[in-house]
Amino acid sequence: MTKKDNLTLELPNFEGPLDLLLHLIRSQKIDIYDIPIAQITSQYLDYLKKMQQLNLQIAGEYFVMSSTLLRIKSQYLLPQNDFVDDDEQAEDPRDELVQQLVQYSVFKKISSFFKEKNEEAPVVVAKEPSISKDQKIQPLPLGQITEKELGATFAMIIHKMKLKQPSSVAIKVQETPIGEMISYLKDRIDKEGKVSFFSCVPRMNNLSDVIGLFLASLELCKKHLVVLKQNRTFGDLEIERKN
Repeated sequence: MTKKDNLTLELPNFEGPLDLLLHLIRSQKIDIYDIPIAQITSQYLDYLKKMQQLNLQIAGEYFVMSSTLLRIKSQYLLPQNDFVDDDEQAEDPRDELVQQLVQYSVFKKISSFFKEKNEEAPVVVAKEPSISKDQKIQPLPLGQITEKELGATFAMIIHKMKLKQPSSVAIKVQETPIGEMISYLKDRIDKEGKVSFFSCVPRMNNLSDVIGLFLASLELCKKHLVVLKQNRTFGDLEIERKN
């Protein structure tokens, strides 16, 4: 073995036989298009022997590559056919191996590029969309609303829905005099002392009556004849005689 054939093997982790060959070529600055096949074959086989001495597991593809190198080397040892013109000479037996090494080198560079970009990119963790507690519908605490109030509110909604649905195609809105509703409220307040607005709504005939009832309540409040109370937003209105 010549001095040029001697090679210090550091046994790095290779991804396959092409990776090992590429390492041998680059570490010795050999032209990939003009590989000294005898030298590289010898170094490649020395590497496999070293792995076997260290009891390292060797994939079968490494032995396939060693047989390929020996086949190419043997083709160079065969005598040339003098009866064939130079133009008809067979192709260089190294061509297929060179093409594989070039392609592998390109893909390895691309892989290294994406690996660096992946390491530079910030870590992103996927998370299921969540709704904040403020946006969730929370149940009403016990004791803050009575069954009677729930029933009155539901009846009010049903009645409003009925008022929104006309009985005929032609819609005619009749204006209810506020004076009539003021008299209605005064009569009820005189008898009961105070009146629930929601309890009055079911007795109205149409939407105009409901509007008139509400305006009459505001008019009585404006004249300081009654006091309007509402315990919560969108809650019932209590109409009470002012002392």
